[in-house]
Amino acid sequence: METWDLLAGVIIGILGGGGIVSIWFKSKLDELNAIREKLNTERRKVYGEILAPYIKLFAKLNRGEPIEDISQEILSDDYKRSIFELTLLGSDEVVTAYTNLMQYFFRMDESEKQDTRKTIKLWGKLRLEIRKDLGNKNTKLNEIDLLKSEIKDIYKYEKF
Repeated sequence: METWDLLAGVIIGILGGGGIVSIWFKSKLDELNAIREKLNTERRKVYGEILAPYIKLFAKLNRGEPIEDISQEILSDDYKRSIFELTLLGSDEVVTAYTNLMQYFFRMDESEKQDTRKTIKLWGKLRLEIRKDLGNKNTKLNEIDLLKSEIKDIYKYEKF
C-alpha cells in the first residue's frame, strides 16, 4: 500500500506543482500583455501628434486657407519631441515611412518641384504603416484606399 500512497503523493505533487507553474506563467503573460497595451497606447498618442499638423495642413489646403501657422507647428519644440518619441516607440515600418516622407519634403525645399503623386503615395504609406502597427496587420487596403475619403479627385492618382 505504501507504493500506492507514494505514487498518489507524487501525482498530486506534480499536478499541484503544475498548477503553481501555470499560475506563474499566466501572471508573466498578463504582465507582458499589460506592457504591450501600454506601448500601444503610447504609440497611438505619438502617432496622433505626428499626424495632427498634416491633417490640418491638408484640410486648410482643401479650403484654400493660409497654412503658415501649420509650418510653425511642425517647427515647434513640442513637435520635435514627438518626432523623437516616434523614433523610440514607433515600429520600424512607421519610422521608415515617416522619414521617407520628411526626406521628400526636405528635398523639395532644395528646389525639387513637388510631385503630387509622390506626396500622396508617401502620405498614404505612412498612414498604412500606422494602421498595420496598431493591430490591422492583415489589412487589404493600400495607400490610396486610406485617402479616398479625403481627396476628391484621388482617381487621378490611383495608378502609380
